[in-house]
Amino acid sequence: MFIKSSFIFSSLTMVSRVFGFIRDMLLANYFGIGMFADAFNVAFRLPNLFRSIFAEGAFSAAFVPLFSGKLHEAGKKQALLFAGRILSFLVVALICLMIIFQVFIEDIVMAIAPGFESNPEKFELTLQLTRITSPYLLFISIVTFYACILNSIDRFAAMAASPIILNIVMIIGLTFFGGDDYQKSFYAAYSVFWGGLIQLVAIFIAVWRKEHLPKLEKIKVDKDSGKFFKNLTPAILGSGVTQINIWIGTIIATSIPGAVSIIYYADRLVQLPLALIGVSIGIVILPKLSKLFKSGDMEKAVFLQNRSLEIALVLSIPCSIILYEISEPIIYILFQRGAFSVADTDKTAPALLILGLGIPAYVLNKILVSSFFANQDTKTPVRVSVICVILNAVGNYVLVQYISYLGIAVATAFSAWTNIILLLIYAYKKDLFRFDFAFKIRFIRILLSCIIMYVFLNAIYGLFGKYIFDQSTMISLGVFSAILIASFAIYIVALFFSGVYNRNSIKELTDS
Repeated sequence: MFIKSSFIFSSLTMVSRVFGFIRDMLLANYFGIGMFADAFNVAFRLPNLFRSIFAEGAFSAAFVPLFSGKLHEAGKKQALLFAGRILSFLVVALICLMIIFQVFIEDIVMAIAPGFESNPEKFELTLQLTRITSPYLLFISIVTFYACILNSIDRFAAMAASPIILNIVMIIGLTFFGGDDYQKSFYAAYSVFWGGLIQLVAIFIAVWRKEHLPKLEKIKVDKDSGKFFKNLTPAILGSGVTQINIWIGTIIATSIPGAVSIIYYADRLVQLPLALIGVSIGIVILPKLSKLFKSGDMEKAVFLQNRSLEIALVLSIPCSIILYEISEPIIYILFQRGAFSVADTDKTAPALLILGLGIPAYVLNKILVSSFFANQDTKTPVRVSVICVILNAVGNYVLVQYISYLGIAVATAFSAWTNIILLLIYAYKKDLFRFDFAFKIRFIRILLSCIIMYVFLNAIYGLFGKYIFDQSTMISLGVFSAILIASFAIYIVALFFSGVYNRNSIKELTDS
């Protein structure tokens, strides 16, 4: 069931990311890494940051264990009563937040893009675009609420499919509306607004069809809702450390022309394996671990954790290797057209290479944090996150002085690995997790398989990589795809020959 749920979530997320890449290719084509790209990316970064932290971690971590527990112990009626109270508070809080946001929009933009102040035209454009995109915060928050209800009853498809709507609406807005770059930037912002609204309507219908639609209830802070609010704030810090670090980097990047867009494009590629692997596994195992911890079945909990980490490493380490070895052709094929120049590729590829080194850490964070949240321990991830955010901020400030925007990528990746080490130490101390014997053996074999893949990828790219550049799009894409497919084929063969997986272990996973 775990593998099936993760596969469904990952498959729909993959479809969403394909549309997301098409959207980003259009943004790169029209805006490159100039003023319009920077302005839109800052305006889009704020609601996107909120989605990444709130939708893919914090709210789910605080809400799902409590709602799942209510369903299991008190039944559907009491669970929906609890959900209705949370929904009422959420709606009121979000409306107030939107009003505050619109009133103080100039101060907010000043805080999130201080480097734009020296360019009045860029600052004014960012201000106007942010005003348009800001309601997406409200839409995606309520979308997340309904998605968490569906996740609690093991229905993950709607949440995974929801971002597809936003990406399609943005593709339509960029393709069919607007003339010059100025107009295009506004249509892109309006697409974010309408995409969020349509997402909300779609998820509402999905919950209604499953007959788990809560009503707005009188706001009342009882024991359960009090526990939810107590867990929510720590969960925001605990689950969003990667996105918070990227956001800190974005703020610092606003003082470097084009750096906001460079970090954005590189981060978008890193977010693909994070969403497909880390987010999907983290979301799927959270309700399952919650039930296992509540029932005291630590043996099954440890088994689920170890197998989740194994799958995460099997999939994430090769992604890091690929981004390390062939970051330049990836940027070339995806983005180098229209306003996105050769110079832009040369600037973006190194940032992608460095951020890519942190992929296993970004992915493992989502899984390890779920173990703490499932046990309703939100304080420990917060402590770790605060340390890592401070480390990242200091690293950003210092390194940017020496290696410009690449310092942002270095600090982010280093902070991510520090976060994982600290989480593992705390998990062991609190007896929430331990590596079993099977993991230790398979981990060594996974590393061996990855080394074989790296050697092969390095050799085959050395032979055929030159045919990717300065060719037609179809030839470049064909050579690039052949190199990737051959490398993954070698990797899969190495996994089986090294004994990482066989028929029995695969059956063990599918039955879990």
